[in-house]
Amino acid sequence: MKRALVPLLGVTLAAGCSGGGGSADDSGGGDARVTIAGKAFTVNNVRFIHELGDDGYFRVEGDDAAHPQEDCVPGLSGGLALYGEMPSTVTSLRDLNGMELPFEFSGDGDDANLCFVGSNGLLGVERGTVRFGAVEGTKLAFTFSGSFVLYDGVGGQSPSEVSAMGSGIAHVAIQ
Repeated sequence: MKRALVPLLGVTLAAGCSGGGGSADDSGGGDARVTIAGKAFTVNNVRFIHELGDDGYFRVEGDDAAHPQEDCVPGLSGGLALYGEMPSTVTSLRDLNGMELPFEFSGDGDDANLCFVGSNGLLGVERGTVRFGAVEGTKLAFTFSGSFVLYDGVGGQSPSEVSAMGSGIAHVAIQ
């Protein structure tokens, strides 16, 4: 699949999804750690936003903890965004326990899966999965790994895939 990047001006990675999944409330978010090609980054305000049903989706998103006021590439704030389709067989969050789901990258320049100050660009997944743990109150554990393309934010991309992985606890958005 060929991916084209459009200008990234005015785009914010941490923009919430609208819909029945709701948005993160005032109780804040969780924390995560991401490793990109051996380099570690911390993520805070990690949220799990979702919609169940036929057109269900999930989104795990958080902010670059070390550089909250800086863009990772011009016009794009940093952090984590893993999103994909929620299987229709998931009828409650309890059903996610132990489930491993693929996550996506739109490739249209409006966001990134991973982007941190010091990561030398934004990363879009080629192949990746996220595994969910049990929901405990409003907390959901997750791990992810994958192979990514590194985009420099001005039209260039890495010639080879970059490995990344991470884990953390996300705050489940109230529905």
